[in-house]
Amino acid sequence: MLNRKITPGQLALIFLLARIMHTMLYRFDSFASGTPLMAGQLLSTAAEAVLCVPAAVFFTKFPGAKIFEGGLPARAVSVFEAAYFTVIAGGTVALFAEFLQNKFSGTVFPAAAIVILCAAAAYCAGGGLEGIARAAAVVFWLFAALFAVTAVLSEGKPDTLNLLPFDGESAKAAAEYFVESLSSAWWIPMLAALSESLRSGAAKAAAGFLILKLAIIETLLLLITLILWRYVGVLGYPILALGAYAKSDFVQRFDAINMLVWTVNCAIVCGAYVFIAARPFKKPKAGAIAMSAAAAVFGLWQYRRGLRFNEPWLIAFKLFGIFVLGTLLPLLGLIIRHSKNKKEAYAE
Repeated sequence: MLNRKITPGQLALIFLLARIMHTMLYRFDSFASGTPLMAGQLLSTAAEAVLCVPAAVFFTKFPGAKIFEGGLPARAVSVFEAAYFTVIAGGTVALFAEFLQNKFSGTVFPAAAIVILCAAAAYCAGGGLEGIARAAAVVFWLFAALFAVTAVLSEGKPDTLNLLPFDGESAKAAAEYFVESLSSAWWIPMLAALSESLRSGAAKAAAGFLILKLAIIETLLLLITLILWRYVGVLGYPILALGAYAKSDFVQRFDAINMLVWTVNCAIVCGAYVFIAARPFKKPKAGAIAMSAAAAVFGLWQYRRGLRFNEPWLIAFKLFGIFVLGTLLPLLGLIIRHSKNKKEAYAE
């Protein structure tokens, strides 16, 4: 049950929910123009398309294979993956706790939410990747419906004058957002880790994700630029701002629905992170409990210290993991297998 294969579409949706979770919790302390953010997102997507090539090629040529078959290299990679995705899971629940503190203070206890979400993630991870993939499809369509209704019923009128031309400040903002967005591309090491559970079509999963991610995020940035502009800074969270600016009282009370979708999404996405982190353990369910507990500890520490995912050392750590786990190691795996095949062909 735990080792059943998933499809490229299911894998792409897991990646998409992970990116949507980050977008849901991305907070604007101030907002002047979305033009540089849209440019930064486009450049980031192009960079991600390049960085994912080694993993996509490796698992297209060798579907279901491991990059390293065994020994010290494989164990070292598993340990680094476990540490990396434990930090990502802990950081995600810490950001969610910050969201709860900002929007539901007095009714929700953030520390308790971190523990409960990590317990839910352990449960999701213990059920295997196929269960996570099936749940991801349901949550994605809930998010899509919520996003569409919120956007369509917004009472703001699009104003193209909000699409300000580029200047020195815009270029700086675009570069900063490019780095921040690229550092959130941990779907690339997820591709390298989870493609072992893929029937085939790693390249299709990567391409499908990149197209959908670019369309969704660019649409969101365009909407908040044309309709909300500086108003988005009042609420901080773009999707919440769209709902608060709707002409329907029903949509203006979308906080509860947002809360439901975001909470379930957080549990599923962190379940995928914990699933990867637990792979070094011989007993998957015990490993899921152990790594979710570690994620809870890191999340509590990060929340209490007030750390954000855009801290310089966290950005450096995330980028390092993306490059090493998602790009360098699959490339090394391709080189090793190519050399091995050449030697075998020469020996024959």
